[in-house]
Amino acid sequence: MRKVSIENHGARERRSERGAALITTLLIASLLLAAGGVLILTTGLSATTTVDAATEAQAYYGAEAGLQAALNVLRGNASPNPVFVANPLGGVADENVITFRKAYDLSTSNLAGDPTTANFPARLSRWVSYNYTSSGSAYADRVALTQGYTSYTGSAYSLSVSDPDDATRSKLASDPLYKPRRLLIESTGYGPRGARKTLAMYIAAYALDIDAPAPLVMRGHDDHTTNMNFDIGSSNAKKYSGHDFILNGEGVKPSFAVSPHDINTALAAYTCSSCKPETVIDPKMGVLDLPNEPLDPILASSYALVPTPWFLQTADNARLFLSMAQTLAQKKGKVLSSLDGYAGSTSSPQITFVNGNCNLDGGAGLLIVTGTLTMKGGPSFDGVILVLGAGKVIRNGGGDGNIHGAMMIAKFNSTGDFLAPSFDVSGGGGSDLQYDSHAIELARISLGHPVLGIVER
Repeated sequence: MRKVSIENHGARERRSERGAALITTLLIASLLLAAGGVLILTTGLSATTTVDAATEAQAYYGAEAGLQAALNVLRGNASPNPVFVANPLGGVADENVITFRKAYDLSTSNLAGDPTTANFPARLSRWVSYNYTSSGSAYADRVALTQGYTSYTGSAYSLSVSDPDDATRSKLASDPLYKPRRLLIESTGYGPRGARKTLAMYIAAYALDIDAPAPLVMRGHDDHTTNMNFDIGSSNAKKYSGHDFILNGEGVKPSFAVSPHDINTALAAYTCSSCKPETVIDPKMGVLDLPNEPLDPILASSYALVPTPWFLQTADNARLFLSMAQTLAQKKGKVLSSLDGYAGSTSSPQITFVNGNCNLDGGAGLLIVTGTLTMKGGPSFDGVILVLGAGKVIRNGGGDGNIHGAMMIAKFNSTGDFLAPSFDVSGGGGSDLQYDSHAIELARISLGHPVLGIVER
């Protein structure tokens, strides 16, 4: 019998494909391994990024805390340590009250043991407690925000104070009365793993820029001919003085400041025999340096030009100032349609905006009156009084109240230029009107220090 052999032709035909299958399997395995490696690497990088983001966030929070600490100091909520002089019982000595100058001056901003090299910054170390010394530093250079802080854990900050208008401190060194109008506060925050963030903040000294060239300022008519009404009274006991009430304050200013065409009117008010010229202290009069009314060169040798506050340069500026002041008063003080009484107090000076007439009994701070201001019986007031609008002041009756600070008067309407102001004093009494730089400063800072902007560096 014949045997027939049957072969599996399919298996035999695929024997040559075994190598290709092996290679394909290896390639797929390699791809899977690569994908797994990428996944592991991505997960690791993501974890690292998360850690870095967390450390940067802690550094950012540290920088924010530094800015808040600086604001707390500049707003008068911190005392120097050590104090400059002993505080009186129940009060705070002026020497221990922060100012923008003290914040920028190395001798009052920093501790006595801080470095005194030329480039070392003002850092408020006398007002803020630096409590951590970083590696390589010879002094405490950071304020730790977390207990047990190290450069690898927790957060901290350091501060730097500069004056954009006096970067070299030349004004500070040459003028003992120089006051920075704004400061640049830089706060560097530190987080774990060497993370660092810096925030820079511009802060203004005053919400309203008010400078007084004399204790009594009369902004005259813009036609340069119409005279002001100016009667300073005939009492022997009165006194007008530009000598700063504060010892070692801002020195001497003229008792009056008037527009050039009102010089003769002012002269007549204090040179007549019944006017008691001795009650107006020398220098009696200064002349406002106005953009639209220059002083006659013949008179320039007899009268000193004094700077005109920006809001008295033009009537448009005055109207803008009133709008700004009313907005601030709504947030920081009081806005009234009329007032019969007190405006603030010496213990709590404030901004009071009277959009109408005011019968003043006394007070302190910044008083702005758009109507007629009447003072009966010699009220006392410490600060700045601005009578802008009706531009009329009436002071009558007896009394011994004093105005320490400054008063400025200007008349204008909702449109048009300045008109002739009026200042009329009658009756007896021993009331004084004297320049007081401290009272003026308290009036200005009662509005706070506005932050002009914050940026990340």
